[in-house]
Amino acid sequence: MPLCKLALFGLLIAVASSAQTTTKEIDSVYPDAHALYLDIHQNPELSSHETQTAAKLASKLRNAGYEVTEHVGGTGFVALLKNGDGPTIMLRTELDALPVEEKTGLAYASKIHAKDDAGHDVPVMHACGHDLHMASLIATAEIMARSKNTWHGTLMLIGQPAEETISGAKAMIQDGLFTRFPKPDVGWHCMWAISSRQAWSRWCPESMTRTPTRCASPSTEKEATDRRRRLRSIPS
Repeated sequence: MPLCKLALFGLLIAVASSAQTTTKEIDSVYPDAHALYLDIHQNPELSSHETQTAAKLASKLRNAGYEVTEHVGGTGFVALLKNGDGPTIMLRTELDALPVEEKTGLAYASKIHAKDDAGHDVPVMHACGHDLHMASLIATAEIMARSKNTWHGTLMLIGQPAEETISGAKAMIQDGLFTRFPKPDVGWHCMWAISSRQAWSRWCPESMTRTPTRCASPSTEKEATDRRRRLRSIPS
């Protein structure tokens, strides 16, 4: 299995940490998630210019039944799925790509060039995994929308612009992220998944297999480095 597919499956499989979520449900969203990943990877946008990227995700979330507010903090968005009483859980994905030239030689490699904020023509690539995060978030959103009889509360999905320049989060907060919208009881990055019983588990990078596992975040820089080393050792 190519590395991109293995990684995407690894992120999606985190959703299966719930006893209520089945492999069949994951299989049902995987083709669209993979297609979205390829589309976003081939069409990256620079920080604070993620207009098409945000629009694609917002459209998919609306079609899945979410209440979507666009242009939060610039090109960011907030999507809500309300399902009765319960906690408000926030999941976040980044939207932006980097001014990096892709030299992977892949069939879906980015060939995009754009003007940066200084007016320079630069190559653009999703070199930091944000394309993968977005595809995983949308797939998780689809599963949660289809299984509302197994959980209660509010799911709050965030599309954060300009993560690479560190300005997007501040812009969204200044635009009322936590005043215009429900204040989350807990917020996680898109690698985390919600179970239908409000139990939480995290998919670990070293477990890029079909088996989800519970684990803590790296407690030391050495542990984090070891995890990254093991991740890179997985054959493509």
